[in-house]
Amino acid sequence: MKVGIDSFTIRDLKLDAYQTLDYVKKLGLEGVQFGGMEELSKESDAGQLKDIHDYAVSQGLYIYSGVGACNPVLVEGSLDEHRNGIISDLKAYAGVGWHELRSVICFSDENYNHPVPWKTHLDQSIAFIKSLRPALEKYGSRINLENHGDSTFDLLKVVEAVGADICGICLDTANTLVNGEDPVLAAKRVAPYTHLTHAKDGITFFSENGVKRQGKAPGQGVVDFTQIIPILGAYSPNLPLSIEDHKWIFEFRIFNQDWIDKNPDLTPFELGQFVKLAWQTEKKLASGEIPQVDAYEAIPYMEQMEERLTSGLRHLKGIINQH
Repeated sequence: MKVGIDSFTIRDLKLDAYQTLDYVKKLGLEGVQFGGMEELSKESDAGQLKDIHDYAVSQGLYIYSGVGACNPVLVEGSLDEHRNGIISDLKAYAGVGWHELRSVICFSDENYNHPVPWKTHLDQSIAFIKSLRPALEKYGSRINLENHGDSTFDLLKVVEAVGADICGICLDTANTLVNGEDPVLAAKRVAPYTHLTHAKDGITFFSENGVKRQGKAPGQGVVDFTQIIPILGAYSPNLPLSIEDHKWIFEFRIFNQDWIDKNPDLTPFELGQFVKLAWQTEKKLASGEIPQVDAYEAIPYMEQMEERLTSGLRHLKGIINQH
């Protein structure tokens, strides 16, 4: 396994693809997962993609990238044009040997707050990805859906309905917390289908409506990578671990009936494990073992970014080397 970053982590540096690769190389990271074609090449230019690919290879770095959202409910404009754009990207990526591609079916919290029922989102996403099967088979590619506000339970339904040969999962280890999932149990659920990652961490603590999450560097939060990495590695020994790091505090309203109703697959046992993580954090906050939430959040991310990335790299590589 190699440890790199998702380019979203360093978006404020406003680097082009080559500068991004240089930056991660300088920090000792091993690759980049880009957000999509717009970060790499305008109009899917095959020549430019090959040049970026060759530059990454010369530096010993991996590259992965993504395609547009696969949820028709969230697509603005012509769905046919959107589909054709994804197919064009599939062809361009395949030309340089990039076949595992990230996408989403949820932008933020549409599974909780959207006028269209979430089941309709899932059904239409399944149909849309199925419509891409001929192109995915032609180019030997797979779309890996990130749990990006939605749950791993829902993504498993999509993968199983579409087929694991063309659809997999980009596991965001800390986004599991958004839906009250235990990161280790979530990893066990999706490990057979996980081909990309966002290696993310955070602390969880109690709030008036339930639990909140604060972003942390890998190894500084409640995500137990010592358990998760071997679970994922058993199915994908060369899985890239792309750190996606940022600040922001999110709240999960687990005390509300509506929130519970919208997570029907979450068992009482798993919700209990999730609450246990918050309880453990509360003890560390009370003892001073970890910084107080507001004081830590007030520090601009850019002042801590490199320290967080290098700390996360050391933590993840240490676990990898043990196995």
